Amino acid sequence: MLNHKILLAFLSVIFAFSNLCSAEDGQPIAIRHWPGGGFTVESMWNLHVGVGLNENSKAKLPRPVDAELESLPGLAGASCLLYREANGDKVQLTDEYQQTKQEGMVLCISKEYETREHRDARPVANTTEVLVDGMGLLFLDHDRMTMERRLQKIEMQMKVKDAPVDEDKKIDLVIVATGEQFTAEFCKNYSEAYQPVLMIVNSSIRKVGDADVEAIAHNTLAVSSSKDRKPGTRFVSLGTKPYEMSGKLKSLFDRKEVTCTASREMFAKLSVEQMNFKPSNGSHTPRWNAEHMMGRELVFFSQIYNAIDPSIPVMDLNPKQMPPDYVFAHPDWTGAEEARQMKRVQDFTRRFAYCLDGMDLNKKAPGSRFWTPRALLLQMERHYNEHSANVVKKMELDGWPSDKK
Repeated sequence: MLNHKILLAFLSVIFAFSNLCSAEDGQPIAIRHWPGGGFTVESMWNLHVGVGLNENSKAKLPRPVDAELESLPGLAGASCLLYREANGDKVQLTDEYQQTKQEGMVLCISKEYETREHRDARPVANTTEVLVDGMGLLFLDHDRMTMERRLQKIEMQMKVKDAPVDEDKKIDLVIVATGEQFTAEFCKNYSEAYQPVLMIVNSSIRKVGDADVEAIAHNTLAVSSSKDRKPGTRFVSLGTKPYEMSGKLKSLFDRKEVTCTASREMFAKLSVEQMNFKPSNGSHTPRWNAEHMMGRELVFFSQIYNAIDPSIPVMDLNPKQMPPDYVFAHPDWTGAEEARQMKRVQDFTRRFAYCLDGMDLNKKAPGSRFWTPRALLLQMERHYNEHSANVVKKMELDGWPSDKK
């Protein structure tokens, strides 16, 4: 039987891989809950994994997942790294951990077997870990495999008091929303034993011990790593329907995204040399224009979102304004990768747009120095058009590199 000490030892091994997950610890990820008890995890690098999805849920996703955890190798303690390297077109899945693959998710399956010494023994439990952007996510029995027996064993593990949780190994997020078997009493006992920062629980649960469950009507929750852990566990329940924008807000988003898409298509054709082209007239490189457009959208919207949901940090990737002061953030990125970065920010802005729900589009937004939501979205539309036109003009200047990538 898997006891408390073995579980903690396993988690220690899993968390040892966390420094390989991402170079951007602290960026927000999105957890989404879907009909049938399935979940998806989306990172700022736009990696997208599914856990416990049924066919109905898959049809509702904003885009296909890059991997489903149920399809991982069925070995005890199997771990894989899902990643896409910069300038790479395809997402890849491997069990080889290399420092060069810094933008990724570590996907882990821990299976407990009926008879450990027998290689082909029937699995009786399934626990899934996802490590991404400095966070550890633990899904308990998402496939409901022999649930009753698993619950009994977890409850026995929680009674062991001689192996306290190491603060450095504390679990960030535990998802136990897949069935009524995970009662309020179970969640209370589990949170006391393992001290997770956050637990997503069944929507029928209103209180866990003395703590109220925060009920979120839509299906998306922002989560980010933080060294400042508050005492106690935060309990949340999620709906299963995505947030729907009002007609006016959706129209403004759609207009902004049309111009962003056109800009991305233009940048995606450019080579590294073209992105780094320094015009003799002293104007900016095309790379600056891409970084500037992306950075402005990211910082302005993250300021507003942070004021509504502190789980979303303020992210400022703005480059220096004057050409002599500017340093390439990624001098080896192709135009295609800069375009992907713009798309990642576009997806971030839409992913957490629930923060704008009910906001007066014509009044200054919380967290912003002067922007109203309407003015900001219209400005971003103009901004993409303006800077894209500036880059097109640079292509006519003397010394413009050939189109060889």
